[in-house]
Amino acid sequence: MKKITIIFAISVITSFSLPILPSGGFGGGGVAQVPQGKDREKFHLGKAVFNQEVELATPTDKTKEVAQAERLDYLQGALPNTEKRRVNLPDFAGKLTEEQLDALEYFVSIRFNVKLDKK
Repeated sequence: MKKITIIFAISVITSFSLPILPSGGFGGGGVAQVPQGKDREKFHLGKAVFNQEVELATPTDKTKEVAQAERLDYLQGALPNTEKRRVNLPDFAGKLTEEQLDALEYFVSIRFNVKLDKK
């Protein structure tokens, strides 16, 4: 009976004195870091456009529609499948200002690690 008590006491003492180590589970890939400074404003504008939190022009500008549709189709194709089902970027064609389109491209390139061609 004394042996069991001593063994129990030793196991309790060592369990509290040993460091707790993680199980080695998933470390996560993480999301890209939000840029700082002027790029931060551009990132957040692009995020707002992407999440449809910005009022877009109601009548589409036919002169911009074709050019924007090409750029937006490329962005749509680069999105992960879950995002492709959630948002349809080509619907924005002709409704975005140049600033909004640039910001949207910037946001997608940072958030989803999409490589865009230099203009």
